[in-house]
Amino acid sequence: MQAKIRTIAALCVLNVLGSVRAAKVDDGTQLRMQVTRSYPSLRYVERYRHDFPDEVQGHPFWSADHAAPSLSDASALTRALAALQDQHVALVGASAGKSETLGVLFRTASDGSVIVWRVFDAAAGNAQVGEGDRVLTIDGQDARAWMQRAATLTFGGQRRGRYAEAATELGLATPVVHRVAGLGSTVAMRLHGARGQTKAVTLSYKPMDAELARSMTAAINRADLPRHFMAAGLRIGTLRMGAFAPQYDDAFVAAADAASKRPGASDDAAMLAGYCAVARNVIRDADTAARDADVLVLDLRGNLGGFDREAWLLADALGTRPSLATYDLFAGTQAGTVRLAKEPTDPSCGHVTTRAPLVVLTDAGTRSAGEFMASWLWASGATVVGEPTVGAGGGFEFNGEPGTPLPGSGYAVRLSGNFSVFDPAGTLAEGEHAEGALVDMLAQDHFAPSRTRPFAIQSVGLRPDVALSTTLADLQDGGLSSLVKALAKMKADRRL
Repeated sequence: MQAKIRTIAALCVLNVLGSVRAAKVDDGTQLRMQVTRSYPSLRYVERYRHDFPDEVQGHPFWSADHAAPSLSDASALTRALAALQDQHVALVGASAGKSETLGVLFRTASDGSVIVWRVFDAAAGNAQVGEGDRVLTIDGQDARAWMQRAATLTFGGQRRGRYAEAATELGLATPVVHRVAGLGSTVAMRLHGARGQTKAVTLSYKPMDAELARSMTAAINRADLPRHFMAAGLRIGTLRMGAFAPQYDDAFVAAADAASKRPGASDDAAMLAGYCAVARNVIRDADTAARDADVLVLDLRGNLGGFDREAWLLADALGTRPSLATYDLFAGTQAGTVRLAKEPTDPSCGHVTTRAPLVVLTDAGTRSAGEFMASWLWASGATVVGEPTVGAGGGFEFNGEPGTPLPGSGYAVRLSGNFSVFDPAGTLAEGEHAEGALVDMLAQDHFAPSRTRPFAIQSVGLRPDVALSTTLADLQDGGLSSLVKALAKMKADRRL
């Protein structure tokens, strides 16, 4: 697996500046030309919009049936690009700014309730913000109403995933994202604390740096579930993965550094040594969790993504079958075609030795490399429980390009360079394919995952085997009570 990064900006705290040149055409026409020429598959987008009309945002600006939109500012750009139903779209450039954070991450329930999920900056803690606090108002507006509006201004394919992303972006995003959402340099909130008290707090955005990113990574990797618990007479062991950010893992850094000093070592060999050091630690952790357990639960809720290469090796270590082939889908060289390129894989770093049935727990905040891992494990035979994942099946970091500059607005637009296609049965091949035939194959049963034909998660997300909504109570108790009930029903239905 190539070292592609599928992650939020916090794990890659770089800002790419788009150059601004004199426009020969207006921004709307220029963006339409760029999208119709290089977007991976507009036919896929249009099929998704057809199959899920309740999830549709905006009108398809790339269609000749619509006039090219006027894109004079970030809000107009956001409204137009939302029609792509693609989370891996971004406004970049000098006007967009670099990532900034409140030092807090938020999560939402399916009814729109919002809580403080993680506090990873001491300044937020000093302002009396506590994990588990329910957010009542944001800048004087009811939190649910604020989230509903923010979700309409968030890129992505499905409403629930957009809510989850809007909650994440409240705590961490670029200044342009915050401006579009109506936020300034500070955010005033009323919170309902764990002890029943109501408190007013004001938090300030600050630049996201490596120290905060390390602290955030540690925070989201903390478990919400007990290490072991009982459910309907079943012994449950748990394993938590919140992000794939090896640059903040001491085992990765030490192993990669040691490998790089060996004579003739390549940078890639050093990276692989680091990944395998991480994988071996996870294998030991998983074996400990699964020992004397009837079921192992891997908690990927709120996983913010990261390095695909690490996620692939960990999925290989935890899975019971060889991981499925994955292809990158690019725009074709001719109209009506797309191009598939198989993603290379690394040699295995090892496998768990203690086998227990694997349940993968997801929610609408499981994104990018996290939902890729869920997909690989599902294809390997794991049972997925929870909500559909966010549906970030592409990667705007894929080509490292600065984006298309749009001088009229002063922004540049970075689009997905690819979607990913999973091929459990090995039916696909590299090269050019008829776009319509491939999209028809991927869209069967409303884009359901399949172990017998190719499938994709772009926009729709990975559909769980057992649906489990996220309630406010779940956010406050880590979801333990609901999970116990779900596991009991799975046992009664002989799914465990």
